[in-house]
Amino acid sequence: GTRYRVTIVPNRGTDSVIGNGGLVHEATISVPLTDLQTRFIAGHMPDWSGYEYLQPTLNKLITHNLLFDFTLPTAYTGAGLDITRGKWWYRGMLGQMNASKNPQGQKGPVLAYRVDYSRGEFQGFGFAGVHGKASNFTENVIDPVTSEAIAQDNSRVDLFEFDAYFIRGDVTVQGQVSLGQQKKASITPSASGALRDARWWGLSALAAYKFDPRLEGIVRLDYLANKKNGGGLLGFTFADDRNGIGPDINGDPDKGANRTALSIGLSYAFNLETTIKAEYRLDRANLPVFLDVKSGGYRKSNNLFGTSVVVAF
Repeated sequence: GTRYRVTIVPNRGTDSVIGNGGLVHEATISVPLTDLQTRFIAGHMPDWSGYEYLQPTLNKLITHNLLFDFTLPTAYTGAGLDITRGKWWYRGMLGQMNASKNPQGQKGPVLAYRVDYSRGEFQGFGFAGVHGKASNFTENVIDPVTSEAIAQDNSRVDLFEFDAYFIRGDVTVQGQVSLGQQKKASITPSASGALRDARWWGLSALAAYKFDPRLEGIVRLDYLANKKNGGGLLGFTFADDRNGIGPDINGDPDKGANRTALSIGLSYAFNLETTIKAEYRLDRANLPVFLDVKSGGYRKSNNLFGTSVVVAF
């Protein structure tokens, strides 16, 4: 009854995303306790929040939604429990978020949990949360001698999200609501130089329809509110003119940009191992925060068109 799971991903696995540069996407053990539905779990495991996954084989579009990219953890390393009771599935663990260990002198594991309910064969819902201390990447405190940013201690993180799905026949509908904050991690400090909190909330909805068994059309719409203290998201404690995060460079530094993203795509199963994808995506913000590489100025929108071939075996 004991299960071992190791998943190796050559590029963009969880260990690579969190900065370790390794190939391990997941390395876990699951040991039955009183019965097969009550298990001790431990190891390095991908985050279980939201309705999207990191692997392109499990993701309908090429890009991820705004909540996945900017508000959710990537992985945990720790130990906990996995319990199934009828239509309910409970998971929880104590461990490090987006790190295999804390740096010397740092403390602060997180409590991560998820609860799922399968209402029937075609629909269900779940919610997940993370509470504890995690890395704070702010660069707002400068050493007056070296003029370099002073590394900050881990700071409090509180994340919560609710997601639901309906999948039946050719139709797929998925949705997610997220909110979160991190202490002392906003993009803009106070006038006195004191660090302030980053706070955000967002929505994401996806609908897909299979025109035939191979060809599927997908539409996704996201919204992310992030104006507090100049903005700031999970791991994004600086103005980012590529992703449209932060204040208007010529405007009020205390107001961050709120973001939307509309994606329209097609997915075609060429054969059992190969899927061809195409996606058009329009990103918008209520402030001019996207860098225009041609003019050097800033715009309120950004357009993207991409294609990909996903091979799995």
